[in-house]
Amino acid sequence: MAFSFFRGNKPSLLQTGPGGQSRSHVLDRPEMSIGRASNADIVVDDPFLAPIHARIERQSDGGFIIRRMGLNPIMLRGEALLQTASLKAGDSFRLGKDVEFQFVVKAAAKEAPKKEASKAGDDKPKKSLLKQPAFLAGMGVAYLAIVGIIGYVILSDSGSADGGPTAERINAEAARIPTCIKNARRMRQVSEQSFNGAVGGRVGRDGDATYAALSLSAEPSDDAALAKAAEPIVEAYKRTALAALASETRGNNTLAQSLYQQTYDLVPDVNCSAARFALQRRAATKPPARR
Repeated sequence: MAFSFFRGNKPSLLQTGPGGQSRSHVLDRPEMSIGRASNADIVVDDPFLAPIHARIERQSDGGFIIRRMGLNPIMLRGEALLQTASLKAGDSFRLGKDVEFQFVVKAAAKEAPKKEASKAGDDKPKKSLLKQPAFLAGMGVAYLAIVGIIGYVILSDSGSADGGPTAERINAEAARIPTCIKNARRMRQVSEQSFNGAVGGRVGRDGDATYAALSLSAEPSDDAALAKAAEPIVEAYKRTALAALASETRGNNTLAQSLYQQTYDLVPDVNCSAARFALQRRAATKPPARR
């Protein structure tokens, strides 16, 4: 019965984002991943999302849960999701900065006679406030407002305290890259899924010093040797980010956005502050959408 109910009513995720566009994704598989990776079940082109940011899983009783992959931020019902939570009809959650989803489950057809009976019996007690559609709609708007505020605080550019996008800030972020690699290695030891959800990028050929290759390898293990191995990435990060900053300063946001994307591609790890800085500047230099 549970299977036929969910199949007939097709639980889905209603996706909304900048510009008011919306898409519906039917949850017709036991597990569906959400992220910006091309192999995600629900692909979202948003620089603030991890390759695999979250996963929706169907439970044995027919219900659904949302699972956070790695340390990727998710706001559900106005609160930060720690790991997993059950989804209820009408629940809204936010990934990244602007992408929102609402869990939609249509009412079962067998409930229709009850609604007709309630209309006929005026002497019956009215629905409780928590069951009235108008009240629920108002609560939904309030939740979205709270999610927006908290999400903005979490994901907004922390560079304001550091003087914004300056050469000093870029050098400081570049210096943190070896530490980011060490943290990525620890994450992989704890959870392969969390690592895959946070770290993207190409591994490269044997001998290539890419962020993904160094994160997947246990060697070099000592700090000095790791810093030496990561030096080409650090220097490339500084050169590309400084070129992006120069373009941004000159007002050439199109070139700046492209260079900030290249900067992120050098350190494709959403848990690394150097990567988040590049993503924040890429979003800040994005040209306004045409109407």
